[in-house]
Amino acid sequence: MKIRSAFVLGLVLLCGTAVFAQDDPKVEVSINYSYMRFVPQNNNIIQSFSLNGGGGGATFFLTKMIGIKAEFEGYGSQTREFNLTGTQFCNEDDTVRSQGVPVGTCTGNVSANLFTYNVGPEFKVRMHHFEPFVEALFGGAHSNVNGNLIQACGENCTFNTSKSPSNNAFDFIIGGGIDIPVTKMIAIRPVEVDYVLTRFGNSFTAGNNNQSNFRYQAGVVFRF
Repeated sequence: MKIRSAFVLGLVLLCGTAVFAQDDPKVEVSINYSYMRFVPQNNNIIQSFSLNGGGGGATFFLTKMIGIKAEFEGYGSQTREFNLTGTQFCNEDDTVRSQGVPVGTCTGNVSANLFTYNVGPEFKVRMHHFEPFVEALFGGAHSNVNGNLIQACGENCTFNTSKSPSNNAFDFIIGGGIDIPVTKMIAIRPVEVDYVLTRFGNSFTAGNNNQSNFRYQAGVVFRF
């Protein structure tokens, strides 16, 4: 009798644990708006500027609180002016020289895109009304700013910036935010704030290849 009672009690506890586990999502897929303030550390040469975009990510939870996240984001910038110094002059017109324009200087108005792709751990605390989380992601970034600069200044010009910033770079993201569950399968993410380190650089960055960027995101999370 005691053995039967113990068996029944164990079965009830096992079923209860299984039901509890089913309440915790195994996969979360997010869609977001993303704002990034791009801040080169040598901002006396390259000034800070803003990028707007969006993207999404997916997190697979190994346990109730620990998951692996993959994320993809894309951004575009407004047109802005760059003053570049090259190894040869683009316009050999002596009239331009007499106007005091330095030899080897070009001013270009360009816009640029930025794409980031990252993966890493996410740690989330699950509460009834809100779920704070932190993350640390590693990956890469890609930008077309170099090609746009060369096109704006003329393909026949040879600039010190001809390889700067490089099209591809390492990046690192650390930060966190809060999710607010609305239903079992949907949550609102009102805020996520991250520090984003990118390493675009060569001669144009004057020996400092780091950009210490600020990122804000908000969106919707689908939970399965």
